[in-house]
Amino acid sequence: MKVLDAGSVVRAFCVFLMAVVVVGIAIAVEGWCVKSLAIGGMMVLTGGLVAMQVRRAIWGLHHHSHKITEAAREAEKHYIDVLRRIVRLVEAGDRYTTGHSERVGVLAEKLARRIGLPKHECSLMKLAGELHDIGMLAVPARISAERCRIGVDDFRIITKHSQAGYEVLKPLTSLESILPATLYHHERMNGTGYPEGLTGDEIPLAARVLAVVDSYDAMTHDRPHRSAMTTLTAMQELKRCTPSGYDQQVVDGLAEILGLPALTEAIAASR
Repeated sequence: MKVLDAGSVVRAFCVFLMAVVVVGIAIAVEGWCVKSLAIGGMMVLTGGLVAMQVRRAIWGLHHHSHKITEAAREAEKHYIDVLRRIVRLVEAGDRYTTGHSERVGVLAEKLARRIGLPKHECSLMKLAGELHDIGMLAVPARISAERCRIGVDDFRIITKHSQAGYEVLKPLTSLESILPATLYHHERMNGTGYPEGLTGDEIPLAARVLAVVDSYDAMTHDRPHRSAMTTLTAMQELKRCTPSGYDQQVVDGLAEILGLPALTEAIAASR
């Protein structure tokens, strides 16, 4: 269907108004005669045509708006894909971080489903995990490449990465519901985390999920200052730091996903 522009609608409406004026004059001069009735019929017809053109114009605007929305959605998908590729590329340059974000994404989605997060959030938690450290790109390379424990000043710089990542992702409306997870995944239940020192339920549940999964993956893989922990040792460490640091429900959910009998016994013994 050909969509009429605004000019066509205006012109048709002007014709309609002119017809109204003509009919008004005819009635005033000659009364209700055949000629004025004929002109009145033309007015009604013209009014009908105007209504049709207005309807088509409105449909055209709606269709155009839908196309713009679809284009924006596709642009977001492309932008997200580029960010994911950047994260993978950067992590691949360091054997200690290779695959970290991708693993966090996979496990975060599983854990979100296990503890009952809303379905639409569960499907986005994989992306939240994959992009949770995108803000690390703002951290100077000399700090990221540090192979020993970092100093206080450098740590302050690193703490800014979650806010930086949030700012990068904030324009993406499709990720709106899980943006708090990327911003607050370094918060701790007792308020000792960053960037805002939130406590308990002030921390979004999605962020508490990401915090546990991020820590677990880091502990079970080599780091410059230590070797990888076993699954059991990592879970025991998480339990030791719960509930002061991590959410009890989330840590228990992770233990259930890992499904190791010895792990279940260790958690039961720690209660």
